Amino acid sequence: MWDMRRIIKAGVLVWAVLLPWHARAEEREVVGHATVHGHDVPVYRIGELRAPDTPAGMDGFAVRVAYVLRAWTREHGVEAIGNLCRTPDGAQWGTVLLTVGAHVASPVTNACPLGMLATGVDIHSHPQRQQYRANAVDQIFLERLPGRLVTTQPDTFSPDDYVHPGYMVGRLGLHYQHGPDRVRLVQDTRLPLPAMRGDEQRRIAALPSAGTPPGVVSYTAAPASSPGS
Repeated sequence: MWDMRRIIKAGVLVWAVLLPWHARAEEREVVGHATVHGHDVPVYRIGELRAPDTPAGMDGFAVRVAYVLRAWTREHGVEAIGNLCRTPDGAQWGTVLLTVGAHVASPVTNACPLGMLATGVDIHSHPQRQQYRANAVDQIFLERLPGRLVTTQPDTFSPDDYVHPGYMVGRLGLHYQHGPDRVRLVQDTRLPLPAMRGDEQRRIAALPSAGTPPGVVSYTAAPASSPGS
């Protein structure tokens, strides 16, 4: 629905503060802007995650990110997203987590932690409730008045999600799709987080700096409808 590609007008970030995996993220920081239906939409960085590769590969890292995204969305109510990135030698996974503060859309970029390359696969969260009240950012995408009740399907991919392969964490689990006919449940996120190695970390961005723009932004949207519409 909202595949509107725009150039992000911001530099890459210098990632400076190293904290444990479960450390609380700093206040979200504006790292870019996009224009949607004639409106300026800020893109916020909410954190960075890194972990060593394991036999579980991409699925293993996606599971770790999923629990972080699910908790963040449960607390804040809106979607967040990150590319799944990897070092050239394959030894480390990483992601930069972003949000526009909307229930219905997430910014799709090629942003990665320094020293990593995007795999072309991302992971995003859906609202944890089946109904929510649209906020001002949702209004830009839905073209409806803020405060209107919207019904959604937390564990269902939207049509836009199928543009490229990706993971989605909903209310019940982490799902992966590589097209409408290739969807699978990766992890029931109602279960405890699987045991992790002690060197998995969350890195929090501290110092913005000018540099190469993170890339092109489009949007992935959660399935949504208004009651009675």
